[in-house]
Amino acid sequence: MLNRRKKIGIAIGAGVAAAIALIVIVVVSTNKKGDPDNDGKDDGKDDKDDIGPLDGPWDNIRLPENIKAKAYKLSLHINWEHMNYTGTQEVTMDVTGEETKYFLIHTVGLVIDKAATTLHKLGGKSDEELTIKRTFMDTEKKPELRHDFYVVESEEAVAAGSYKMKISFAGQVQTEKLTGMYRSKYERKLQDGGTEMIYQVSTDFEPVDARSAFPCFDEPAQKAKWTTDIKVTFPAGIDIHEYNIISNMPLKEDLSREGQVLSGSFMESVPMSTYLVCFAVSDFLYKEATYTRDDDSTVTMRVYARREQEFQDSADYALEVTPDIIKEYEKFYKVPYPLPKLDQIALPEFNSGAMENWGIITYRESSLLYNPTTSSTAEKQRVCAVIAHEAAHQWFGNIVTMAWWNDLWLNEGFASFVEYYGIDAAEPDWNILDFFYPDEMTTAMNFDSSPSSHPISVQVSSPEELSGLFDTISYRKGSSINWMMMKFMGDDKFADGLAQYIADFQYGNAAMVDLFDSLNKVANVNVTKVMLTWTLQMGFPYVTASLDTSIPGSTTITLEQDRFIVGEAKDDDTSEFDYKWHIPFSYVYKVKDGDVKTSDIHWIWSDNDTSKTVTVNEEIEWIKGNADGNFYYLVNYEDDNLAALANALEAGELPKATDKTSLVYDVFRLAETNHVEYDKALDMTKYAKTETEYVVLSRILSEVLSAGDGVKSDDTAYGNLWKYVAEMLKPRVDDMGWDPKSDNEPITAPKMRDMALRNYCKAVQDKTDTTVQEALTKFTEFVADPKTKKSEIKDVFTTVMRTAIIYDDDSNTNWNSMWQLLQDSDWEADQRIYIAALARSKNETVLRKMIEDSFAEDAKAGTWRYLYYVSYHGDHYDLAWELLQDNWDEYAVKYNTTSFTMGYLVEIPEVFDTQEKYNEVAAFFKSKESNIGTGLKTVEETLSKIKSNIKWKADHFENVKTWFTNVELE
Repeated sequence: MLNRRKKIGIAIGAGVAAAIALIVIVVVSTNKKGDPDNDGKDDGKDDKDDIGPLDGPWDNIRLPENIKAKAYKLSLHINWEHMNYTGTQEVTMDVTGEETKYFLIHTVGLVIDKAATTLHKLGGKSDEELTIKRTFMDTEKKPELRHDFYVVESEEAVAAGSYKMKISFAGQVQTEKLTGMYRSKYERKLQDGGTEMIYQVSTDFEPVDARSAFPCFDEPAQKAKWTTDIKVTFPAGIDIHEYNIISNMPLKEDLSREGQVLSGSFMESVPMSTYLVCFAVSDFLYKEATYTRDDDSTVTMRVYARREQEFQDSADYALEVTPDIIKEYEKFYKVPYPLPKLDQIALPEFNSGAMENWGIITYRESSLLYNPTTSSTAEKQRVCAVIAHEAAHQWFGNIVTMAWWNDLWLNEGFASFVEYYGIDAAEPDWNILDFFYPDEMTTAMNFDSSPSSHPISVQVSSPEELSGLFDTISYRKGSSINWMMMKFMGDDKFADGLAQYIADFQYGNAAMVDLFDSLNKVANVNVTKVMLTWTLQMGFPYVTASLDTSIPGSTTITLEQDRFIVGEAKDDDTSEFDYKWHIPFSYVYKVKDGDVKTSDIHWIWSDNDTSKTVTVNEEIEWIKGNADGNFYYLVNYEDDNLAALANALEAGELPKATDKTSLVYDVFRLAETNHVEYDKALDMTKYAKTETEYVVLSRILSEVLSAGDGVKSDDTAYGNLWKYVAEMLKPRVDDMGWDPKSDNEPITAPKMRDMALRNYCKAVQDKTDTTVQEALTKFTEFVADPKTKKSEIKDVFTTVMRTAIIYDDDSNTNWNSMWQLLQDSDWEADQRIYIAALARSKNETVLRKMIEDSFAEDAKAGTWRYLYYVSYHGDHYDLAWELLQDNWDEYAVKYNTTSFTMGYLVEIPEVFDTQEKYNEVAAFFKSKESNIGTGLKTVEETLSKIKSNIKWKADHFENVKTWFTNVELE
């Protein structure tokens, strides 16, 4: 394949050239004089022998509370060829309270022109320029500090009032990392068969990367209005008429194009935090729609994507659903979307799924674009979910912002919760609310049961710790406890309380207790009292329910709570609530020889109730606690009740899928911790051949596979695991087939079809099986004509690709064909499916070469993903761990400032289950502490998981091995 890239020069304006030259000269001079960090990041005024006091406000990670930003005027000039820039930042601020000499502002990695820094007092007929005594970085005072403060010290202390600081700076566009102001790229295919590398510049600032692009008060409580001017000088040979600049607000006037310079000035924004500032420069095209309210006011909505027709066609779905989602949120929050426009842009390279920048939401392509011809139903659901999540942030996060990052869950937890209502508004036929328990609560509890979990509201003391908060607790547990609040308050009262909260704090900041106070105004229970036990301590309880039917015609239910934890608690693991919770307990119950009913909520108050008794004036056959899976706890049962529930599952007496799913989940978690015998948990899965609900069967399958993975060292038990899975899924395979039954299938149908076929093909372990043969035939047909055949297999695409690799021949014929498909693919969702399938090869030589090739500049879908997918598979655990160690330094350079990605890599060895491996993993990460960055918290979680695996093996291996060895198979 011809790889043709343009080679061009640039002639930059004299002013920019002079600025860059000045910066280089001064940096060299500064280093000669002995820059304390030797990083070349400070220039301008000579350092004085007297650097002033060592201690000061720069010792604190937080900005001083007495200085508040009001408005910014940001000007940037980007050099496209060299990917660097110069800029000025002018910030207007208020000083309150006591007088001060120190003005602290965040900056990191920038070259600051100290000599050009100015400070003015505002007011009166003219601004008064103040004398600056010295400027310095916090590291000049104390090299160990990492607070990223540039300090401007005035000659005299200044009193309360309004001030303006202006800073000139220069920086480099990130080309190796996808954070801050960074460059993304993709290869455009040309008509002559060659390719051309196309670049974009965009930003991704959350949580603390705005400071790497320009000086600013980089804390969420520092909300201010922004006016932004951006100028880009392109090299000769690039048609600047194809390029555009977008930012948070609309342009004041059309973009200016003079020679090779593209420039735009944007309207003043509403008050917003620095992490929401965003701009993007690209040659993308856009599609547009207008959202019109009942009062005829409008919001212009655009979706930007690559200009190739396939990508433009894939923007339509986002334009279709976004107005419905925004309309639902305006109704839900009772506050209109406040900006005149909402841009959404699909970037070829992006760190996470998306980012909620106000008025310009940035996405990775697979999170925004949906091709109705070739994209799967699962991709469609993901796109709708991500759009709904980011749109929810325009209220929870943007209009009202958490006061500090310890309450990140107020942003992410609420967006993760509210997104379900946005999806439901856009796609009401999906019944998406049924997915909340299996997708949100179980994921949260899996993480939160670990001794290395953390409270949902937690203090942080470094930028790395800030990034580490973007985890399952903030997102999934946050959404789960919001759902729980809604269910014990009532849907309408909860919505009224949220609307009150938004109205009270719009364009400002709020803390967790502010939310609870707003909800208390409409609630019938003390929300603050209840929720502090769920937010200020980690983990969750399990409730043991006991039945006493000794009195005819009556049943006494006794409820007792205990902390649920997998593994041993840390020595310093304490809680002000002594790991007790205020619990809303509800249950489903079957009256003897009668109907199935649902109870009201009964409160277990941890400060009053050592145990709780509930009397029911009916004789009960069984109860299933936590009705509909609405609340964040597990329920434990006596043996007789558990046996009755197992019979109820088989008899179909539990009518709701969420009750069946939560029962299965609870029993297996309690088996894991020795509260239920593991064989009894596995016995409950025997009825699964007749289970037709997707969310229930997928949970059962997950639990069976997890248990079986623990006995993979025993050939007989592990072999029977796969026979058991194949028999479990065969009825669904026969029922679902390969093709839709109708054009109006429920969303669970393609999910069930793909899950059943994919796992059956793996489990049957027989290349001559009819279903396997059909999958292999479909793969061969697809390789011959991928453009035409993709639409025929879009909802079973994952199954076909993985089956092709599982049953590949010794010459790796299918692997080589799929590798070429990956190289030819422009569609990120397909690329990820290819990589996940390729990683299933049994040939280690092939996998080692794949990991080596993943470091190439043009590697598809992200370097980290290849190794992460290799680590998925039991046959490759040791190989993945070896390759992670061998390539650690290269991964660290790419990802150590990126919480999500670094976490994925660090968790690779969490599958191990021996003390020897634990020691090996601990020693390795100990030796790499200096470049783990944001993955440091995940190291603790990984080691905790290995400890849990060791304990599981000691406690359950024999029991589970015996069950699979002796299970009856057809």
